Amino acid sequence: MPMKTDPLPMPAELAAALLDATPVALLHAGTGGQVTWASPAALALLGPAAAPGQPLTGLWAAGADAAALLGASAATAELPLRQPTPAACWVHAASQPLPQGGVLLALHAVDDQRAARAEVQRLTELLDLARDFGRLGVWERNVRTLQGRWDPQVCHFWGISPDAPTPSFHEAASRLADEDRAEFEPFFLRSLQKPGRYATRYRVRGDDGIWRRIHSHWVVKSGGDGRPERVLGLMMDDSEPFSLAQELSELESQLALAVDLGDIGIWRHDLGSGRLHLNAQALRMLGLPPRPQGFQVDEITGFVHPDDRRRAAASAREALASSRPLDLEVRFRRSDGDWRTVMTRRMVQRDAHGRPVAFVGVGLDITARHKAEQALRSAVERAALVARGAGLGTWELDMASGEVYWDEQMWLLRGHKPQARAMDDAERMACVHPEDRTAIEALFRPAIAEGRPYEHQFRIVWPDGQVRWLASRSVELRDEQSGARRRIGVNWDVTDTRTAEAARREREIALRESTAKSKFLARMSHELRTPLNAMLGFSQLLLVEETGVDEPAAKRRRRLDHVRSAGEHLLSLINDVLDLASLESGELRIQLQPVALAPLVAETLPLLGPLRDRRTVSLRTGRLDLQVLADPTRLRQVLLNLLSNAIKYNHDGGEVTIEAEPRDGQVILRVADSGRGLTVEQMQHLFEPFNRLGAEGDAVEGTGIGLAIVKALTERMGGTVQVRSVAGRGSVFELQLQAVAPARGDTGSRPETAAPGSPLASPSSPPVPWPDAAATAPVARRHTLLYVEDNAVNSLIIRELLAGRADLQLHVAEDGASGVALAAALQPALILLDMQLPDCDGFEVLRRLRTQPATASTPCVALSANAMPDHIERALAAGMVDYWTKPLDFRRFLAALDALLAKTA
Repeated sequence: MPMKTDPLPMPAELAAALLDATPVALLHAGTGGQVTWASPAALALLGPAAAPGQPLTGLWAAGADAAALLGASAATAELPLRQPTPAACWVHAASQPLPQGGVLLALHAVDDQRAARAEVQRLTELLDLARDFGRLGVWERNVRTLQGRWDPQVCHFWGISPDAPTPSFHEAASRLADEDRAEFEPFFLRSLQKPGRYATRYRVRGDDGIWRRIHSHWVVKSGGDGRPERVLGLMMDDSEPFSLAQELSELESQLALAVDLGDIGIWRHDLGSGRLHLNAQALRMLGLPPRPQGFQVDEITGFVHPDDRRRAAASAREALASSRPLDLEVRFRRSDGDWRTVMTRRMVQRDAHGRPVAFVGVGLDITARHKAEQALRSAVERAALVARGAGLGTWELDMASGEVYWDEQMWLLRGHKPQARAMDDAERMACVHPEDRTAIEALFRPAIAEGRPYEHQFRIVWPDGQVRWLASRSVELRDEQSGARRRIGVNWDVTDTRTAEAARREREIALRESTAKSKFLARMSHELRTPLNAMLGFSQLLLVEETGVDEPAAKRRRRLDHVRSAGEHLLSLINDVLDLASLESGELRIQLQPVALAPLVAETLPLLGPLRDRRTVSLRTGRLDLQVLADPTRLRQVLLNLLSNAIKYNHDGGEVTIEAEPRDGQVILRVADSGRGLTVEQMQHLFEPFNRLGAEGDAVEGTGIGLAIVKALTERMGGTVQVRSVAGRGSVFELQLQAVAPARGDTGSRPETAAPGSPLASPSSPPVPWPDAAATAPVARRHTLLYVEDNAVNSLIIRELLAGRADLQLHVAEDGASGVALAAALQPALILLDMQLPDCDGFEVLRRLRTQPATASTPCVALSANAMPDHIERALAAGMVDYWTKPLDFRRFLAALDALLAKTA
């Protein structure tokens, strides 16, 4: 027995495509009699009357009895159309009720069949009147001469005119099919030799070209001499019966093929014997071997799922009481244990007296379809769940009827409770923000008219006044056969995306502005520091050279001190502006570590000596044996600002106190003064940059930046700053920083000493002794220095500064290319490198130096007027051993220079 192969589950898309592609006209009508779906073939056959939403009764002509088609059982009817179409005036309709409600109708045109039946009826009446049985013709021939006579019917069979002479035997025989003539002609001639009855069949083609199948009977009669004399015969045209028989045979073959291909099981339950007979497909369906005598009903019932047996028995009882077919889904267990779901259709066969004699039915294995439907339902449920989870609202528009479908999410996206209907145009547009309505109309209507995809974002206003952003996207779908158009689309909320995008654009603008500001400040810093380098450099050189002790020399030193002091003030202002800009842009790097307060304060206080001495203010320290988590350099900068303000805005003979105390895991670092204090209004604007709080005309120098830097640096280190003040009675500034418990034997990190010219250096850094005569005395080893600098003034300052150093030999290159070449030739102990040169920048010079074996390891120090933190970090990361900013503090410069040269030694 051939192995049964279960059909694969058919995807929903393929099923839909097959329904659209089938030539059979199919309609689905709901329980209310409305057309809910029509296949393309149905629309082509029936026209617009079959469109979804039309009443089924609107298809038929008045008076047509079509009620049975909507009944609870299958029915057929031949009905006239109310609006005949080019394809049909009459149709044959077969209905099948569906378990989920409504009926499925299959229709085909029967105009040709009706015309054929009418013609048959007419011919039958004519033939009955003529009593020639409709297919009979009479003929005779002379046995000796073979001459004969045909009646008009025979002439018709041969396709010749009744008025034409009767053809001779051989002429008539020539019209037979070749294979038929080869048998008929000798057979007929032999029959003429002996009286009797004869018959045969053959095919003949008349003058009209039509082949007919003729059943011919004849009798050979004898003459007076006893010998055969004439032949009398009848011809019967069997063309139609043969054609019908052939069609029947073909139909039987097609039915058998359909049963086989469709795997349709056929069964018959004989109510008299109680036995059940199954065809091969039904046997395969149940996994049973063939049994000619059939099966007992109980045997088959045992294969039915226990939960389905009650329904199967009830269906059998219902069928006995009905004349219509009944459908039932039943689960069967095959002999191999596999469960199959079978759709059965049965009806009762009755005898002439209406008594039931058997159940006959068909069964179709729908296990695969059942699983596919289950999978489809699950997929639909999952898709709906995903859509709800993603906040997607879906809609559909029928372009012909204008009918719109909305799911629940479409209402929720507009802040409304879901309803069973969709919003109409007026309601929908009322939800749209007034400023966006014109744009929606301008974009949506042309897309609808031209069938183009549509995508747009717009604002909607919820009933509570909340404004949200929605995105809409839709495409048009067109039925290839019917041309029906529909548009499907989705909506989703993009408020967060729009908000994030706006924030991103704002960040980009802020970043561009910050970058532009940084570039501007870097350029301005460079342009200001370059002349300051000359001002401070030459003032320092002149002060060193001014060794006179008389009053004119003292006056010149005082004047030079004023120049240097003004330059240092300007440099301090530039440094403060750069620090503030770096803090605002986030470029200033903070390195948090445990910092002991006592050493930090001890190294900070000497920096305030000259300022304190001028104001005769006393500095007092309290408890400082604590550690905090901070950046030591930046914390010292904060203390310098607070202490210098406490001194500058104090009165002569005043007092400044710095102390610390632990509090709840924090350290309070306090700076208190007995100065002029602050009013309530001044305290409200205390930390605003460039706001000197009304002291612009005061003799005390200041920019109004220091406290803004204090607040920003403290917060960057994770702390806070608070102030208490009473006008005329002094102020108290408190820094709150995270406390760090010192490890055993650990007094915390000491603050780093600022490298000369680095961002940590300032005019108020601890003084470095100017090199004395011993430092300038000849030494055993002489170091070669290379300074790559395009500014002649800067070069001159370094030349004059180092002129007294017999241990140093300085060479200057004016651009990057000559500097690289000179470095290869000299192989200096140290290279001082300006970062902005006419032919290339300092980074490119450094790269070239590192590619030359002779200078690959030569230490290089950046010497630049660009003091921006990111530029300094980039230079150090590129391989610079240090970064010194202009203008230079000579003492610190020389000390750092000696330190680096000592390492190279």
